[in-house]
Amino acid sequence: MLSIVSIVQDENTEHAVRRAVDLIGGIEAFVKPGDKIVIKPNLTTALPSDTGLTTDPQVVEALINLCMERNPAEIIIAEGSGGAETKLAFERCGYSRLAEKYSVELIDLNKSRTRIVDLPEGKFLRQLAVPEVILESDILINVPKFKLRKNWATLSIKNLLGVLPGKGRFSGEVWTPEGKWFGPEGEKKRVHENLTEGLVDINTVIRPSLTVMDGIIASYEYKPLRLGVILASRDRLALDVVATKIGGLDYAKVAYLRRAAERGIGEADIDKIKIVGTPLDLVRKSWKSVTA
Repeated sequence: MLSIVSIVQDENTEHAVRRAVDLIGGIEAFVKPGDKIVIKPNLTTALPSDTGLTTDPQVVEALINLCMERNPAEIIIAEGSGGAETKLAFERCGYSRLAEKYSVELIDLNKSRTRIVDLPEGKFLRQLAVPEVILESDILINVPKFKLRKNWATLSIKNLLGVLPGKGRFSGEVWTPEGKWFGPEGEKKRVHENLTEGLVDINTVIRPSLTVMDGIIASYEYKPLRLGVILASRDRLALDVVATKIGGLDYAKVAYLRRAAERGIGEADIDKIKIVGTPLDLVRKSWKSVTA
């Protein structure tokens, strides 16, 4: 199947999300009436989305509205923050208000009941403890933030690390009510012992139905950049390749993306990815203008 990635540059987030999903088949291609839907944003810290570091709740709100048109049985927003207490991240990033507005449940994946899952295609990990709420969902919608560095990317494939319980690799100050400092722990710690293969291993067993990337305010080297872009695809690797292309980064210089391509997680050849919506060159020019 041809990998299709949509790009929509529009300052109206609701319109951008709807258009990006419509361009790859519409929400009806992903969600059926009665489905149990889990939406997984990137809330790795308890900092608002205008820092360029966390998923804008407006993007998730637009997805909730789209999903509700299909009469799902349940919509859940789930995250296991790697650098903060997840509850605090939900509050400070605007998700507690969002959940109250739409009567959707917030679940801390760091504290959820898990089930041991075998990884028959794993190269580093042979088993993982995965939250049951993820395993029991009909539809998993991955909503990463558009974050690049000179030779690194935190996009769709890496966002699935937050599905696993445990804190991340952070060794500096993180955002908790008590001001604690976290070292790596839990399943996230195991992945960080071989991050390149571990991230790909996760993606062999956790497969989102839809990925919608928040590039409204992106980041480069931790600095926020107003890009005004939403990207969407079924193929999370193709989506990451297009995002790195926008930022002028060779995806193959990011070890886990290169391995994801080698291991067949998705399409990485830009010439074999169909890009629809706002032209790639136009968004690349926008990126250059905000990083100049």
